[in-house]
Amino acid sequence: MIALADCNNFYVSCERVFRPSLEKCPVIILSNNDGCAVARSNEAKQLGIPMGAPYYQVRNICDRAGVAVFSSNYELYGDMSRRIVSVLSRFSPRMEVYSIDESFLDLGQAVNPLELSRQIRKRVGEWTGIPISIGLGPTKTLAKLANRLAKQGNTGCLEVRPGDKGSLRSVAVEDVWGIGNRYASRLRRIGIRNALELAEAPSVVVRKAGGVTLERTQRELCGWNCINLEEVPQPRKNACSSRSFGRPVTTLQDLEEAVANHAVKAANRIRREGSLARGLQVFVATNRFRKDLPQYVNSRTMVFGEPTDDPICILSSACRMLRGIYRNGYAYKKAGVLLLDLDQGGHQQLNLFNGGEREKHERLADVMEQLTTAYGPRAAFLAAQGLERSWSMKRSRLTSRYTTSWDELPVAGTS
Repeated sequence: MIALADCNNFYVSCERVFRPSLEKCPVIILSNNDGCAVARSNEAKQLGIPMGAPYYQVRNICDRAGVAVFSSNYELYGDMSRRIVSVLSRFSPRMEVYSIDESFLDLGQAVNPLELSRQIRKRVGEWTGIPISIGLGPTKTLAKLANRLAKQGNTGCLEVRPGDKGSLRSVAVEDVWGIGNRYASRLRRIGIRNALELAEAPSVVVRKAGGVTLERTQRELCGWNCINLEEVPQPRKNACSSRSFGRPVTTLQDLEEAVANHAVKAANRIRREGSLARGLQVFVATNRFRKDLPQYVNSRTMVFGEPTDDPICILSSACRMLRGIYRNGYAYKKAGVLLLDLDQGGHQQLNLFNGGEREKHERLADVMEQLTTAYGPRAAFLAAQGLERSWSMKRSRLTSRYTTSWDELPVAGTS
């Protein structure tokens, strides 16, 4: 038996943990640079605010209905996710963290998986304040389907078996995990409109419509376990760090600061994972939605002489490549760094002639990592990353980092 634990309106729920007055009130969370609605409370959904709607289009609705609007607080959401995973891990020896707000658990050894799911849901709520829904099924696809129905019916926990025709019939084919609009349109053209009709369709018809991938989804709906739990995440092949700017950037100095910060961030990410990058790409782009402005998009790629995770090497290479593609006279909206062809750090071919330099950079990177871990990201950084960083992402409605910053801890007491 597989369980999918999925947090309800996760970003909104994280904000409500520390601001209980938001309960039962419409709330939306905005994307980078306060652009679009990426999370909505049930009350906001009832007002007709669609997912991904640009904020300027729904601003009047928000003002009239008193919707609470917040910027994305990634530091808070990431830490709350880790706390939830810690609670879930107490109930199952095998678990796959699927996303920031979803985890699959193997409950095959439980005597009563549904009752255990209710206990899990209660414990997560008590220890973190985050409401979750849990779907149960013999496969990951059925667990995902059960979770969807549990949220729709507000039941909290729900189990779906392959023979549960009523549950399968109630889920449109495009809402089945792994089936996007392209597959759904093909299936509808041949008369398959819901999960039950997909499960009962001849395999040869399903394979013709979507190949082995779609046939695997069909078998999962029939109770055949075709998608295993990934307890250990597969090592990534690339690592990207990129953000849109809070304001249009026109100068090379501001672009260099942004690229330097992305380079260090990407380097630190692969260091934590024990990976080394064989290649590097730097890219810049203007705002394609501003038709009144000249447009420019460019990138440059290089291969390192030896695989590296050295922030200084990656930063200096990225800035050098940026100077080669920068063009004056454009208002840049976005820049980023992509580390390519990642390898695990245990095996690498080293350069005979720069061992001493590499060791110095390694010691410096270790010290900087210790300082930033203990005292925050601004405790130690490279000069090329800049001080003001006026190009930084716009988050004018950001709440406090209640769980990760000493200066922003919630305070209880009487005045």
